[in-house]
Amino acid sequence: MRIGITGATGFIGTALAKAATDRGHQVIAFSRRKGTSLPCTTEVRLFDTSRPESLDPSGLDALVHLAGENVLGYWTRAKKQRILASRVDSTRGIVEALKNCAQRPASFICASGTGAYGHRGDEILTESSSGGPGFLADVCAKWEASAREAASLGMTVSHLRTGMVLGHDGGAWPLLRRIFRWRIGSRLGNGRQWVPWIHLDDEVGIILEAAEKGIGGPINLSSPNPVTNAEFTRRIATALKTTTLPPVPAFMMRLLLGELAGVALDSQRVQPKVMLDRGYTFQHPTLDGALAACL
Repeated sequence: MRIGITGATGFIGTALAKAATDRGHQVIAFSRRKGTSLPCTTEVRLFDTSRPESLDPSGLDALVHLAGENVLGYWTRAKKQRILASRVDSTRGIVEALKNCAQRPASFICASGTGAYGHRGDEILTESSSGGPGFLADVCAKWEASAREAASLGMTVSHLRTGMVLGHDGGAWPLLRRIFRWRIGSRLGNGRQWVPWIHLDDEVGIILEAAEKGIGGPINLSSPNPVTNAEFTRRIATALKTTTLPPVPAFMMRLLLGELAGVALDSQRVQPKVMLDRGYTFQHPTLDGALAACL
């Protein structure tokens, strides 16, 4: 297959390009800079984020769209607008590019997040669960709606509802490792909120399954064994042989971080039902195993 990747220089994109190449696929990366040379790619095409409709998807079998503004950082009005625009507007532009492409891909695989479900307590969330309230849930709903427009072109459209991605060199792990090794890690709020997490190996493995087998619709990219924040904290401290501080009260997090605190305090007990039903075998199904791989 010829697989196109936007965001190919990012944490997930880099790993996806390598895994795809290892499986015999050709990778076409999209970059904001002309003449860029990237490892594990056969071609690099220009991706002008200010004009996403100019993207050239011709000759691809699948297009994976991963690019987007980082959600971390204080959520000012301008930051929230960048988060929304970098996802929704860029996806709309790419769909326009697909409409104008005579030799378009069979599949459009677009990033999304488990934030689509909002704060749901202990409710078990599968791909058929409804969306929830909150800024990120609203962003994900609009993001997925933009991507679904490609279905009218006869394409298979996948929505990658990704949880916290753990990997040795990127994602959440390097920051968590520093925090806990400095002995300032702690439970957040009451610690009962569920944390949907996934190891990088399974993140890219599921994306490639979606590309190779044409899996459409929402796909939860999360381990089948989510844990509460309290358990997440204990497991990391044990893996790093360190101690933790007393819990950080939820009101203090909201005072310091504003709306961003919801990323850590919202509860999403996510299950990857689509992939489990299709027989996907997780390489790192348990948090202890994923942390050992990160270390």
